[in-house]
Amino acid sequence: MQGNDGSRENQETVEKAGTDERMHGTGSGSGHHEHGHSHESSSGHHEHSHVHKKHHRHHKKRREETPAEIRKKKQLHAVLFTVTAAVLVILFWLALKNAEGMLIKKKLEGALPETEEEMTEIPMYRQVQGKVKLNGTTYTYDHIIESWLFIGTDASGNEQGTGEDYHGAMADFLVLAVFDKTDQTYALLQLDRNTVTDVKMMQPDGTAYASADMPLCTAHWYGGNPEQGCENTVDAVSRLLGKVEIDGYYCLGMEDIGTLNHAVGGVEVTIEDDFSESDPTLKIGETVLLNDEQAVSYVRGRMDVADGTNTNRMKRQRQYMEAYLAKVKEKTKEHSSFINDLYHQLLDLAVTTMTGRDLSRLAKRVDQGENLGIFTIEGENTREYSEEEGVYHARFYPDKSSIEEVMKELYHLKPQEKKNKK
Repeated sequence: MQGNDGSRENQETVEKAGTDERMHGTGSGSGHHEHGHSHESSSGHHEHSHVHKKHHRHHKKRREETPAEIRKKKQLHAVLFTVTAAVLVILFWLALKNAEGMLIKKKLEGALPETEEEMTEIPMYRQVQGKVKLNGTTYTYDHIIESWLFIGTDASGNEQGTGEDYHGAMADFLVLAVFDKTDQTYALLQLDRNTVTDVKMMQPDGTAYASADMPLCTAHWYGGNPEQGCENTVDAVSRLLGKVEIDGYYCLGMEDIGTLNHAVGGVEVTIEDDFSESDPTLKIGETVLLNDEQAVSYVRGRMDVADGTNTNRMKRQRQYMEAYLAKVKEKTKEHSSFINDLYHQLLDLAVTTMTGRDLSRLAKRVDQGENLGIFTIEGENTREYSEEEGVYHARFYPDKSSIEEVMKELYHLKPQEKKNKK
């Protein structure tokens, strides 16, 4: 109904305008004002006469449209507008129904959060199909998964320097925490610092000028500040695992393990390695509630402990992590604000993209979800001599099939369906 009324109104306006134009021949300026022109200055009458003459001459050069032609054109425009609007409404309705169906399906599968607050905390790209490429095969996954890389750095490098003098510390400890919202599970993937993989070499301004196969720990050495080193480490881990999405990172110096240990009142472990050269208080066979100094020795010690390998140290780190998570659960039940308090206590020591709310949410997942354990990747350990430095360096070459199997289990990977060529 509005369209018809509008057409009649437009027609009457056009017919009136045509009548007014015919009145222009008298030289009156009133007809020109019907065309929307205004004159605010004292010289407006002169400008008006000039424009009016040009306008009048212009209309003499072309045939004036009849009211019937104008009415027909208006009707055509109205039809086109109505059809276009109808198509857009239908497309919008179909999109809403499709989205509603997907949300209901994922809700039934337990993939969506139970509360509106939790919904806003899940990255949007986690609600669409993920993709990785491993060992020449492209895989997809549709579970809602959130992952964070936890990094522990050694005392090497020169992080107080600037520009060309800056060099990041090496990443001694690397664990990817994987939280599967769909299955309500979580797992830790521990990565060997000596893993040989493609690492970007970065300038002090953060731009990469090349990449090469190097130990994973060196990724943190590059860049112009700790944040760039962490981002480069996340990138290297992501590409090692088929370019999987990683939500962020939390980095702490290994010397700050004592602060973590102190927060939970110490962690109990059974000593299985010979610490006689590094810390005689840790005796083989004894079960010890580690104090802060002992915790640093236990988690960080390598060269002068047992066989001096990182493989051996990683085993101790797994033992400590399992015991530490148990203590965190206890503390969280005693004080609901424990995790958030710990986050703020360590804020000046850490380099992270994680917020206190993020950490509290993950702690809730740990408390309520199923623990799938700590995963590792199989591979070959070697010692390679550097003629330039005159020393041997440990190297770990990961088994690509092992990476593939671990990722299948953590991410529920499925081979990507091939599209039929027409």
